[in-house]
Amino acid sequence: MTAILKQRLCGLARDDSGVAFAFTVTAALIVFLFGFAVYACGETVRQRIELQNAADAAAYSAALVQADTISRIAVINRAMAWNYVMMTRRQMDHIVEMWLNKVLEQWNNSRAATQAYQNVCACHPRSEGANWRVGVSPGGGGGEVVHQLIRLNGSQDVFIPVLEAGRTAGGARNPAGILSSLRDCIVSMNKAEENLISGLKKRIENAVEFAVRADVSLTDNDKSVKNRRDIRWHIHDLQEARTYFETLSRDEQRFFGFGEFTGTAQSILGRGADVWLQLKGGEGFQRDYEQSGNSLSAMWYTYNQIWWHSKHGCVFAGIHVLPAAPVTGAMAQDAFFTGVAAKPKILKPNFFQPDGALVVGVSRPLNNPFAFIFGGGEQAGIFSAFNVGGGGQTMWAVSGARAGYHQTDWNKGEYRNRNAIPDRENLRITDWDAMFLPLRENDAARGDLLSSLAGKLGATRQFAGRNHFSGYSNLELNSARRHLHH
Repeated sequence: MTAILKQRLCGLARDDSGVAFAFTVTAALIVFLFGFAVYACGETVRQRIELQNAADAAAYSAALVQADTISRIAVINRAMAWNYVMMTRRQMDHIVEMWLNKVLEQWNNSRAATQAYQNVCACHPRSEGANWRVGVSPGGGGGEVVHQLIRLNGSQDVFIPVLEAGRTAGGARNPAGILSSLRDCIVSMNKAEENLISGLKKRIENAVEFAVRADVSLTDNDKSVKNRRDIRWHIHDLQEARTYFETLSRDEQRFFGFGEFTGTAQSILGRGADVWLQLKGGEGFQRDYEQSGNSLSAMWYTYNQIWWHSKHGCVFAGIHVLPAAPVTGAMAQDAFFTGVAAKPKILKPNFFQPDGALVVGVSRPLNNPFAFIFGGGEQAGIFSAFNVGGGGQTMWAVSGARAGYHQTDWNKGEYRNRNAIPDRENLRITDWDAMFLPLRENDAARGDLLSSLAGKLGATRQFAGRNHFSGYSNLELNSARRHLHH
């Protein structure tokens, strides 16, 4: 048996059959490994591209929501300026109308009292406009009192019939219902801007979530691993919108500019502006009535011829002229004498700093691309070569955007979303659009950008494959931030 075994072994050493099979198996194994590697790299790159696209789409969608909101507020500001001017003009007309109504009421009271005084003695003539009068001397010259002539604002003489005709026409042109409607419109515009601002953060979050879900999802392979992890997203340091909005106050000329009005308040609103209709302090713009000197004041005298009844008949005893109490606008005051505040919103300078930046991070698990073969179990053999970090690694991408504005004198398609916006154009410009941000700039995001996102997205500072001694290397997030740009 021993001799036969030795003989057979010597024969095998000289026999070359089966060598081709061995080479074939070896070459096939190499080809299969190369194919697996190409598939693994391709799948990883595909997922990485998909992830970055999702981050870009999410950030851009968020900026579109932001731009749409700012554009809407700018449009409301323009409409609010027009409404404010129309409302204030009608408010002034209403105040004048109510004052003239009071003037006519008081003049008629003076007329009735003067006429009644004449009836004390029945023997003398009691002709209206001759023996008794209610009025003033023309031009304030101290001459004879002219019946039905009164003095307005200390300088203007007007006859009562003319005043009555003007009041009738004015009342038809300026019904209180229109003024009330304009006031309600200002209130609704204020509320609309507040609602747009208060709901902006939630709308941004919804837009980001929708974009992420639409652009990236787990693969069947990701779903088959034992320790399944989901797609995660986070908006870095997202601020409440009121952080970078404020109410424009005090500068009424700037507010007029939203509606393309130019000139002084008196030329835009009317002569009473800043005289008896004063701009009040506080939030927004509101004008209230204030009595000022002779403004909106009316005066006249009562003129009576005095007669005495004696046994010889009626005896003329002289003339009795007395001033009536002045009738001022304050005496006719109603709810419309107090204005309604217009509260247009503008952007604070910090909008063009990190407060207004929308930085979105999206992450997904980085699993062995052949996990599905093992049904989520432990990968063995050649497939274990494609494990990354023991199955706990995360792939993530970051993108940033913000709304930018376009001025009419710029080139078509030219937008800016950094530095600041000129005061005159804030928020007068209605053309806003989304723009990507270079995240390495200081006005795009705060210094803890990557560290914060890494924690929220379930990523770590370690990544695999760079250090052949340990298999891991630490990610320098501060230096990495300098390379984040579009």
